[in-house]
Amino acid sequence: MSTGDFTIQNNNSPDIELIKELVTTWAGDDFTRDYFLRGLHINTNLVTIEALENNQLVGLLTVWKSVFHPHCTYFSIVSKSHLDYEIEAALIGSLYQLEDIQSPLQTSIWETSYKLKNFYEDNGFKEVRRTYSPLLKTSKLDYGNLHIQCLHLKDLNSVVNNPELKEELTQLVKDNYAKTHQANPVGEHSLEKWEELIFDEDTILDGSFILLKNNVVHAYALLHHSNHPKQFEFGWRGTRDDADSRILLMLTAKQINYAFEKGVQFIEAEIDTTDSAALKMLKYFSFLPAPTLITYQKALKEV
Repeated sequence: MSTGDFTIQNNNSPDIELIKELVTTWAGDDFTRDYFLRGLHINTNLVTIEALENNQLVGLLTVWKSVFHPHCTYFSIVSKSHLDYEIEAALIGSLYQLEDIQSPLQTSIWETSYKLKNFYEDNGFKEVRRTYSPLLKTSKLDYGNLHIQCLHLKDLNSVVNNPELKEELTQLVKDNYAKTHQANPVGEHSLEKWEELIFDEDTILDGSFILLKNNVVHAYALLHHSNHPKQFEFGWRGTRDDADSRILLMLTAKQINYAFEKGVQFIEAEIDTTDSAALKMLKYFSFLPAPTLITYQKALKEV
């Protein structure tokens, strides 16, 4: 298919190393490169489309589905450096023509990817959330003023062999996750699947906490190992009552102290603007500045 000065076709090249080299060169940042390559290699990839100009590859678009979030179609675009949006427009135009593409379309970029940001916004894509990934330097905190009466603290080690508490925790995590992902709903997954995610091998059981109120799980905060030395990652956190911000701050402070006592220098967070519990943590603690991911969506009926 020809679009203006470009030939648009499915990419059937077996030269994965060449594609990887071009994507690395064109992406401009690690996230864009990794996001594209993850979508390219995932077993739910639908198609990869290339744009050629004078028989030279100048742009790539890859499209995939998510098993966990099955209600939209993910995509990523990378292209050779140029002044206008013609390559992106040709690639995204070809995506609109594909059959069996589920609405809405969704992609994520750094806020500093100014060209793609302008392209998506000029073409009717709407921002559905921002995601911050800042680091927090650990220190010894005094969180005595955050203590809450009538609540009983446990770590996840004490929950592993308690089926009732495990089920309560799992259901609460599942329900809260659904609330924070309404623009891209989570699929139907069993409680067993959610339990596997909560008690994954990278979860730090004695650094992840729950609070019981009247013997019922009232709040939780998970902590995970990281691929980086001397660094942990904050995991899911939430409560039964969105107004209980002090509870979450206390659990987070306890995790920071735990990491500090373990000799860990930093804890990384992944904080969506749709997640009020995580946002409270971001506003209260002294995270280091970090770039932000923007997630865009566009319904096919808007095309």
